[in-house]
Amino acid sequence: MTLRTLYRRLCTGLALCLAMAAGLPLAACSAGDKADGKVTAAAPPLAAADIALIDRLTWGVNAAEIARFRAMGRQQWIDQQLRPDAPLAMPAPLQAQFDAMPIASAPMGAVVAATEANRLAGIRGRNTAEGKALYAKSQQAQRGYQQQTMARSILRDLYSPDQLREQMTWFWFNHFNVRLAQQPLGALVRDYEELTIRPRALGHFCDLVDATLRHPAMLVYLGNTASKVGKINENYARELMELHTMGVGSGYTQADVQTLARVLTGAGADFSHWPPGPPPPGGVRDGTFVFDPALHDTGGKTLLGHRIKVKGYGEISEATGLLCRQPATARRISEKIARYLVADAPPPALVDRMTATFTETDGDITAVLRTMIASPEFVGSLGTLYKDPQHYLLSAIRLAFDGRTIAQPLAVASMLATLNQPLFGRVTPDGYPLDAAEWSGSGQLSDRFALAAALGGRGAVRLFAASNDRATILATPFEPVDLKSALAGTGIHATLSPETAAALAAARNTAEWNALFLASPEFMRR
Repeated sequence: MTLRTLYRRLCTGLALCLAMAAGLPLAACSAGDKADGKVTAAAPPLAAADIALIDRLTWGVNAAEIARFRAMGRQQWIDQQLRPDAPLAMPAPLQAQFDAMPIASAPMGAVVAATEANRLAGIRGRNTAEGKALYAKSQQAQRGYQQQTMARSILRDLYSPDQLREQMTWFWFNHFNVRLAQQPLGALVRDYEELTIRPRALGHFCDLVDATLRHPAMLVYLGNTASKVGKINENYARELMELHTMGVGSGYTQADVQTLARVLTGAGADFSHWPPGPPPPGGVRDGTFVFDPALHDTGGKTLLGHRIKVKGYGEISEATGLLCRQPATARRISEKIARYLVADAPPPALVDRMTATFTETDGDITAVLRTMIASPEFVGSLGTLYKDPQHYLLSAIRLAFDGRTIAQPLAVASMLATLNQPLFGRVTPDGYPLDAAEWSGSGQLSDRFALAAALGGRGAVRLFAASNDRATILATPFEPVDLKSALAGTGIHATLSPETAAALAAARNTAEWNALFLASPEFMRR
């Protein structure tokens, strides 16, 4: 029986799943754990609302997270996820794996300087064997950095106990998007995500703006490295106002964009050598970031009706502080967080309260999240938000293989690409859409059904094989996980509708049960 046929049995056709994605109601959940009748007396099943809360604030609920939640209690668990200055440690074996990665051992500047030197030499000598070899070496290094960066990010998302921080790291990377595949961003993104975004994911919004502005990944991606007095590039200034802070229609003008572009002149990157030399006279150098006063427009500037008072590099901090503290920025960022964690169209009253918190705390992200999580609107939304591809895939892996560490994280990256959401792969600076309409079409659902069948059966072997080699994968022993038994006593069974429970009861074997569960309407939501 095909997965499509199975899924028709599960939700009476594709139309039901599409209706679910659009926010239409499904049948009410069953009152008890009826799928298999197993309840662990020593550990009562968690309430459906608590399971939905875990699922919303992590990359996916699983038995281990349920156990942590039980041990800590609801509020302590939430408080632990909201610790901005005390990130939780990764499991020791995974941290050792991260530490052994080449991207962790060499400074970004040294890596990029070597890669760029080979690339440029290869371009100059493109007609010689030596030039071709150098160019190939640079491309191989670039791919290696890309793959390590993706592997580290996926493993963090799957196994870090700091789940809300990891979710917000993805959110902010998507908000301040750069593309991994652009040269030399393959080497730059490793630090952009790990050292610029992640440590500030629960901090203050203005710190994120300042940190991304100083990172060469952003300056290269949006062309500011070529912007100088007399030859101004407006790309970054426009996106800084349109995408990163105030938003379209918030009151800024084309003249404001041009003024901000002038403020940003001279802010760039230097990959020519490592270690870095002294800063330019009167300028700033921080690793590969450089502010060169000789390239900066020193003329008078008025931004958003505010006269920029300081000169040189200080103009940038003054301008970003002005943008971050605009009422339009407070509302836009609060609304976007609510779209990510509450609803495609979040209730205006909730956005009002989050905006007030943003303003009162000078953009404290943790405080804004606390306001959101404590709200009745957030509680009422649990279990209704449609999963984008990354949430769907990672939640399936976290649930199905709880307690087992995958050996091939790049296989997960490949699956994400299949779902049209490649990791760090959004070409345009707007980031991936957050709304269900983008991810609920019939083609996307068909791809999810295929992945549900693969992850529920032997197809999951590619995650655990010693290598990605086809022969190795085929030769690797693998038995499908028994999700039905694994979920017994967690309370997850009780969250299923009668239709889903009936379809699961008719499954002929373990792999079929797994596929049906991972393709169910309930599992598509968080």
